[in-house]
Amino acid sequence: MKRTTLFFPLLLVLACPVQARIYMYIDADGRKGATDRRAEVPARARITGVIEGGGSEDSSAPKKPAPGRAQVPSPASFPRIDSGTQKKRDDVRRTVLEEELASEHKNLDEARRQLAVGEKPLPGEKSDTPAYLARIKQLRSAVERHERNIAAIRKEIASIR
Repeated sequence: MKRTTLFFPLLLVLACPVQARIYMYIDADGRKGATDRRAEVPARARITGVIEGGGSEDSSAPKKPAPGRAQVPSPASFPRIDSGTQKKRDDVRRTVLEEELASEHKNLDEARRQLAVGEKPLPGEKSDTPAYLARIKQLRSAVERHERNIAAIRKEIASIR
């Protein structure tokens, strides 16, 4: 009976909803911190997130980011690149990818040529022998690999600003 009287109040305490709000911040020196009281956030600190644990909404607190999209601010010392420099880098990247694309097209043409030649059975070889089937499988996989590479490079080129 005594166990029940001790256990029941414990259950009630555990069943109460948690009403907490944790403020994540970065202070002026770049150190990260967390507190459950808005007033304890240093004056020059930037709040980077709020973890809700229930309770009423506080309109002065920043909204928490949408699920799956973490908003991580860049540190103040993070290097910035001007748009002209970035454009030059993107142009170089596009040029390299276009060269890769041309190379993959050549490789695909060669793989298709080898497949066409390899599909003809060698003298004394039948088209149902394991060696023939393995060779054809390898040649077809080479063609498919080059086709996948071309698709990936095209996708990468399309993603450049």
